[in-house]
Amino acid sequence: MDNNYKDPQYGFSPLTQSYVPPQAKTSGKAITSLVLGIISLITLPLGGIIVLGIIGFFSGIVAIVFSSLSFKEIKRVQVRGRGMAIAGLVCGIVATTVNVLVFVIFFVIGFMNAMNNV
Repeated sequence: MDNNYKDPQYGFSPLTQSYVPPQAKTSGKAITSLVLGIISLITLPLGGIIVLGIIGFFSGIVAIVFSSLSFKEIKRVQVRGRGMAIAGLVCGIVATTVNVLVFVIFFVIGFMNAMNNV
């Protein structure tokens, strides 16, 4: 028999540092676009109140502008947030379009009532 035989060691290897790539930042303009788009949709049913209708209309337009700016930033700087920018753009377009249609409908109804009263 060989007296120099050693049992295998099943210990852990020393810890090594693993590389974790840094995550890309999220575009602040995309977040702003999404928040303003949601605000414009929330104020949409309350458009009968003139102040909230104006806030919803302008927040929808600003959401569209910020989403456009965020698309350029995402392409140029390689940041995340494309999905938020798309959602902000869609919310802004829908809310602005509906606000304009409601305004036109109310304007036409008011004009027709004024013409009937003359």
